Amino acid sequence: MYSRISKMLAAAFLVTAVAGTTAVAAGSSGPTTRNGKAAQLVVNGVATPTSFAFGAGQVFFSDGTPPPEAPVGGVYVIKHGAAVKLPGSPPLSFGVTWRQGTLYVSGPNDILAWSGWNGTTFAHQKTIYTVKSKKFTGFNGLGFGANGRLYAGVDLGNGNDHGPATGPFQYDVVSMTATGKHVKVVARGMRQPWQLAFPTGSSSPYVSDLGQDTGATNAPDFVLRVKQGQNYGFPTCNRTSASACKGDAKPFQSFSAHTDVMGLGIIGKRLFMSEFGAATPAEVASIPLTGGKPRTELNGFPKGRNVVGLGVHNGWVYVAEIAAGPTELGAIYRFKP
Repeated sequence: MYSRISKMLAAAFLVTAVAGTTAVAAGSSGPTTRNGKAAQLVVNGVATPTSFAFGAGQVFFSDGTPPPEAPVGGVYVIKHGAAVKLPGSPPLSFGVTWRQGTLYVSGPNDILAWSGWNGTTFAHQKTIYTVKSKKFTGFNGLGFGANGRLYAGVDLGNGNDHGPATGPFQYDVVSMTATGKHVKVVARGMRQPWQLAFPTGSSSPYVSDLGQDTGATNAPDFVLRVKQGQNYGFPTCNRTSASACKGDAKPFQSFSAHTDVMGLGIIGKRLFMSEFGAATPAEVASIPLTGGKPRTELNGFPKGRNVVGLGVHNGWVYVAEIAAGPTELGAIYRFKP
């Protein structure tokens, strides 16, 4: 599977394999906001939601649980308090985004465009872009810039934590037209460009980037503000040595090792981030769009719980809590900051 992502989500894969369904277990008693208000439970019994999309009055999310460990990865819609897998889903998905009546989906080797939502499924499903190389490491999060182009992070892949790229677009963020044409590299040298968030009117996304694991001590995690033509220098530069990064693009903001900033979303002038909880307690935090000290927005997840996917819609922050043990699945909550 996919390096640190697979390691962090391995417990959730086990949970789902044991349970055999996404609709069996209860989530936690619920986290609370910085103002002491309880977050609203949206749905229980989910596996590993990685990103959200909002359209046609629906909440869609991608699930990164891979077969054969647990055959529930793909794309879901929340209907009547339950997560319902959509027909035609890829075996796993790390990214979804909505634009002009179409849900865009990242698969292991493909980007899909689904349109014609009829309340149950999408009438039209097509693949708009495929990487045919067996060495391709997969797509992560998706998002549209103000220029109308679709942006995607490219996954690290399995077993290549700090070496030269071994497959197409590895360590890159790419973009393409809404029909999957004219693909180009936006920026290079990012170990694990995971999820993206675009400020209104901008084509320069904030990107969460997970730092190096093996072969390094205390390599930081990052949020980047990615612009066309940048090179962040990985694998030569992992930001543990200033001299190794001379001339490379600088991160927008650095975080301590294994903070594991995952999902991103923007409300007003703040960037909201889900922090997985591998080395620190799981939480949702925010920083100003100009950078600055993180502020905790949601915490109180029970011990052994982690947070991955995050999305924003109509002033609400949606966040996915996943279990780290074999007795329960996870839950999706929402709150207003």
